[in-house]
Amino acid sequence: MKKKLQNVYAFLGDAYLRERAAKSLIAQLQQDQKRALIPLEGRELTSSQIVEHFRGISLFDDAKILYVRRADELPEPEELADRITRGIPAHLVLILDAEKLDKRSKLYKALEQHGFIEELPTPDRRSLPTLVRELLAEHKVQLTSEAVKYLLATVEPEPARIAKEIEKLACYSTEKELDVAELRELLFGDHSESVLKFLDLLGERSPQSLKYLRELLRSGEDPNKIFFMLAMQIRGLLAVKSLAAQKKSSEEIAKELGKPSWLVGKHKAMAQHFSEQELIGFLHRLHEEDVTIKTGERTPEEALFDLTLEIAQPLT
Repeated sequence: MKKKLQNVYAFLGDAYLRERAAKSLIAQLQQDQKRALIPLEGRELTSSQIVEHFRGISLFDDAKILYVRRADELPEPEELADRITRGIPAHLVLILDAEKLDKRSKLYKALEQHGFIEELPTPDRRSLPTLVRELLAEHKVQLTSEAVKYLLATVEPEPARIAKEIEKLACYSTEKELDVAELRELLFGDHSESVLKFLDLLGERSPQSLKYLRELLRSGEDPNKIFFMLAMQIRGLLAVKSLAAQKKSSEEIAKELGKPSWLVGKHKAMAQHFSEQELIGFLHRLHEEDVTIKTGERTPEEALFDLTLEIAQPLT
């Protein structure tokens, strides 16, 4: 991010993206002039601290960056808004980080008028590939186009998780592009490869899926991760089956869903074991179980065993 430098900034939205934007800005500011970095939690920035940090420059003041995380928890946002409106001392750069700020608030209006606000919403399915390519470039990781699609199809679509996986790839990356086979090995060097095997068995409605699930959980695999990947699998099967019913080719389906052709072919074969109504029903069940898990009514393990028993039942 290269922009004309100011001294008041606010990054709002996705936690990973706003932290990434703040770090990029701090690096740019430090290149422009060496400054002391002072990180603060929003709830800890009291009125007395505001007075201390925002007082006029003196011979003993160093240039500094005041980085306020979770600024939506400020105890006295109006006090900060007044200080911004009156003008920030030239030696100070203020950076606010928050999930959201009320656009009607005095603080938001002060930031809008006297600073720079950047909204960074969590990417959706259409915008996520752009972020992935940016992260790959930042970490100097090269993937084939199919490998990029594989990454998008198999890793949880959360910026922080994807960034972590790309950082892992950077440790192994070579001068050449990584293909799907290499990526699969690097991404799933832990139990995740076994999770994919479990999903394959379940997609075939194999009775062995229940035994495999039990072994996965005994090995220490995170049940929440298995639950998430199962939901992603069912959504994928339903999307492929619905489009195939419209007489669309595998290539057309792959293009529309943004998935690699090999994965579409695999899902088409699995989808033959289910009716469309069954898959819709399983999605509803997953949602219901997700609610019971989040409310503490059931454990993820209990939900997974029940869902596996239900899904593995042969089509009648």
